[in-house]
Amino acid sequence: MHLVRARSLAVGLAVTLAFGLALIARAPAASAGKPEKVFGGKILVSDKKFPTSAKSESQFISKLKKQQKSQFWEDKEEQQWKVYFAAFFKKPLADLEYTVKIYDVTGKQQALLLAFEQFTDSSKQTSLISHLVLERKFVGVNKQLLMTIESKGHVVATGRFKILGEAEKFSGKVDFSEDDTKGN
Repeated sequence: MHLVRARSLAVGLAVTLAFGLALIARAPAASAGKPEKVFGGKILVSDKKFPTSAKSESQFISKLKKQQKSQFWEDKEEQQWKVYFAAFFKKPLADLEYTVKIYDVTGKQQALLLAFEQFTDSSKQTSLISHLVLERKFVGVNKQLLMTIESKGHVVATGRFKILGEAEKFSGKVDFSEDDTKGN
């Protein structure tokens, strides 16, 4: 696995992407294509690693459906969210480079939080499995996010999920030093 620090193109935010491409295309040839037809254009997310194979196509698809989540609770100690994802494309990427983008879609307006480029092993991939770590100090808390994967400027897969945690609490109480009260 490679550990890469990515910076946002929009606002200088960071995400840690621990990348281990486990290609679903490596499953037995008989199962090639079926998951891509069921999930084509979608990004599934989970708090656990996604399987890369199963005894049958239907069992594999069933495992993916059962494992997907839509909400992630913050690791309070680390102040981050670890998100595993499985992206499926309707057709092969036809390129070795793709872009992952994360948008905050909590309010009425969509704001780009993160954007970073990654590379695949093959231009014939129709899916990829990986994970990323979102850090609170860069993405905030209690947000609804849209994740996209783009190839050659076209969105090839999307997925939505929420990152949840305890919001900062402010007492409203302010303590002034003696110098502050004297006007210094």
